[in-house]
Amino acid sequence: MFGASTVKISYNKLLTRLGYCQSKMKLDSKIVMLIEENLSLAQKIIEPKIAVASDNIKFINNNIVCFENGYTMKSRNVAYLLRNCFMAYGVCVTVGSKIESKRDEFLKIREIFKALILDSAGSVAAEETISIANLRIETYEKNNGNMLTKRYSPGYGDWVLESNKDFLNWIGSEQIGVSLNKFYHMNPEKSVSALIGVNR
Repeated sequence: MFGASTVKISYNKLLTRLGYCQSKMKLDSKIVMLIEENLSLAQKIIEPKIAVASDNIKFINNNIVCFENGYTMKSRNVAYLLRNCFMAYGVCVTVGSKIESKRDEFLKIREIFKALILDSAGSVAAEETISIANLRIETYEKNNGNMLTKRYSPGYGDWVLESNKDFLNWIGSEQIGVSLNKFYHMNPEKSVSALIGVNR
């Protein structure tokens, strides 16, 4: 586990997440003020954390990836992603629960737009956090002459969402306070998990 450096929530990415296209529309000054105020609030209450695990790959067949520590993934898509890899990283990030708690407070008093801004800001912050983790891993592996695959997450393709339980256990997500509910969704909500392969 390692902490994230200061995560800056991008204003432009937030606008995109909210559905505004800067090049095609001019926002009302009141809307801009609301967005900026709640972006500032989001920036103050996010608590970015990162957990990382890695292991060497023991063998891969058509739909099974087995690691040296015994952890096994069942997915044809994952097996294909890691087909040329000798090891892989598991990454889990979160920006904490304060931002969703504040969002829910706004919803209770029917401040819908403020809630939407905070929800979107939390999503942007989580993506920025996992990008930081990805960059740290990429920098380390490049220094060792290796390269990374793209990120891939449970719930995509044939890597079923239920697999996230074992995946998060492997990563050690409990160290940063991330767990799963009965529907296999992560708690806190603004959390992301992903697999990254390493090849030479």
